[in-house]
Amino acid sequence: MPLHAIPEKAALPHIATAGCTVPVHILEDDGTTARVQIEGCGIHLRQGQIHTVASDAIEPIRR
Repeated sequence: MPLHAIPEKAALPHIATAGCTVPVHILEDDGTTARVQIEGCGIHLRQGQIHTVASDAIEPIRR
């Protein structure tokens, strides 16, 4: 189960709407940028997609 999430806008900065927050699995993170695999579905992102995002866009999922 993913323990992190990103706002869709982090992966798709060109989208007009903010979208929602989607769970991700972190594949790589060098402290500046991270490669993440989408683990759920949002408005614009779909499960299985891989995106590069800013490391500071990744947030822990609060339970």
